[in-house]
Amino acid sequence: MRELAEDYEKLAGLFGALAHPLRLSLVANVLEGKLCVRDLGEILDRSQPNISQHLAELRERGLVTPERKGKRVCYRLTDECLTQVIRLAAKCCD
Repeated sequence: MRELAEDYEKLAGLFGALAHPLRLSLVANVLEGKLCVRDLGEILDRSQPNISQHLAELRERGLVTPERKGKRVCYRLTDECLTQVIRLAAKCCD
């Protein structure tokens, strides 16, 4: 791995965004395919404003991308390599 400080800053930003259990759960659910805010709220039993707040953080970090479908906003992963990161990290907890 390259030893440049900026690379570690980006990596720390990624892990920082995933450090909150709800954000990690959001990403894990979006791994399965595009989901809208309302759907995520129902799956995770959280309010839409709460889900939106955490999705905004993930969007700001470039981890998810919103797509408008009429009045609904759905999210997908920006980069599929995040799937591997989540799955490998989950193996570390087994």
